[in-house]
Amino acid sequence: MAVSTDTRFNNAIVGQMQIGGGVDLYSSSTDPAFAAGTGFERSDGNKFRFAHFGAATNRGVAVATDISESCLADTDNAVIAPASAVAVAGETIQPGAIGSHYFEMTLAATTADQYAGGYVVITDDTGEGYTYRVKGNTATDNPATGNIRVELYEPLQVALDATSDVAINGCRWANLEPATTTDYDVAGVSMETQASADYGWVCSKGVIGCLDAGGNTAGQALSPSATAGALSDTAAATESVVGICLIAGDDTGHDVIRINVD
Repeated sequence: MAVSTDTRFNNAIVGQMQIGGGVDLYSSSTDPAFAAGTGFERSDGNKFRFAHFGAATNRGVAVATDISESCLADTDNAVIAPASAVAVAGETIQPGAIGSHYFEMTLAATTADQYAGGYVVITDDTGEGYTYRVKGNTATDNPATGNIRVELYEPLQVALDATSDVAINGCRWANLEPATTTDYDVAGVSMETQASADYGWVCSKGVIGCLDAGGNTAGQALSPSATAGALSDTAAATESVVGICLIAGDDTGHDVIRINVD
């Protein structure tokens, strides 16, 4: 599994892609042709997103971000107060202060840009309730021993301090691998077989073939299953519904489904 450090994330307001028939939905590349998450709607209503794959992935399987690598659970009291944070070269505002696009926190075993394209949520205490999109982050021990610096697209609306609790949800379209009941935020269904660290397309809405976990029935709602990349109509009620089965195929074969996660 590999977290991409070259996904060309941006925070632009994107309209309909004007590239005509230039999209090869069955492409696979080691270089990103578009920013991860770039998408379009085809004339039949199917929607597709450009994505980065963090693990070898077969075609026609449900995929999701690797939560253990791309996300950070709710973390208490790890933010460095602005007065103690290491200044950013060329910046007049201290990291963590109002108006800064940066904050510093103590976090071990973090690689550069591990959270790029994701979302920081201030979950409790000072700054609580705000959500910011992550542009990138440094690796652990940069800018200070044991710490990382997080860069945001938007400026901080409330200054953070040592009491601020944070959680990070990774980019939905990066570090994808076959979905399971633990990697459950399904981004779509893979269009082509992909190697780890490759880029390609997923179908996020519309009619598509997807791996059957076994025993699926037409007309039933589908959820991630214990079988990696396969959807099931017998998942627990607590599992997220990501589509419906239109035509049931063979067990461990592929169903015709309508995916709806976009």
